Amino acid sequence: MSERHRWERLISLMEQERQLLDDFTEASGEMRSGLHSRDWPVLEAALKRLDAMADHLEVIEEKRQAVTDKLCADTEPHHSLEKKISELPPDTRRRFHNVRGELKARLVMVRSRIRGVAGYANSRGRLGRDLMEELVPSTRGRMYNKRGQSASAGRDPLVVSHHL
Repeated sequence: MSERHRWERLISLMEQERQLLDDFTEASGEMRSGLHSRDWPVLEAALKRLDAMADHLEVIEEKRQAVTDKLCADTEPHHSLEKKISELPPDTRRRFHNVRGELKARLVMVRSRIRGVAGYANSRGRLGRDLMEELVPSTRGRMYNKRGQSASAGRDPLVVSHHL
């Protein structure tokens, strides 16, 4: 494969990643919506979709890295990919920079969305634990017997509402 074809392949893979990240953003919105509305089937479907997309993204990223390695393989050790980019024809260089910028923007959006969902889930988890400790004091921390061994918190039955 010629170097020109490798650059075209690299840009094509980056465009595929960009589209996949757009789909990922959409699915993460579905996940967030399912989580907020406690619609567990929607949440589960969104999580499965995100998992499949993450696997596909990993495959594309491996291919992209292989193409990048081939592009850099025939250069001297002190030459970088950036040096090779600067030597590209103007149209290809512009296209590469545009796609790379769009890809970075998509990554920032996905990272922000996932962090937001993770923060929400963590705060809800903490709220649930705090409520349980207030409502059922025997659930606070680990309990120990007189010999210093971990002990049962009590024999009171505990009923948990699935609507929390």
